[in-house]
Amino acid sequence: MDKNNINRWEPTKLQIDDIILPAYTDLSKRCVAYINELECPPQYIADMLRDLADAIITSYSKVKNNNSSNL
Repeated sequence: MDKNNINRWEPTKLQIDDIILPAYTDLSKRCVAYINELECPPQYIADMLRDLADAIITSYSKVKNNNSSNL
């Protein structure tokens, strides 16, 4: 796995089965629950998820660098 190029990373079958698919399922259920609880359009939750994805991508390298310097 090339850790420097995120586009080249591929999860293993075990990671897909044991981590990724359960996470997708849980997140989907939570999103539907939020839509129901807030009585908002699904687009609102989709926009929140996009914002969250952008924040993760933007801050990941900063957090990674800060954690490396604390070792």
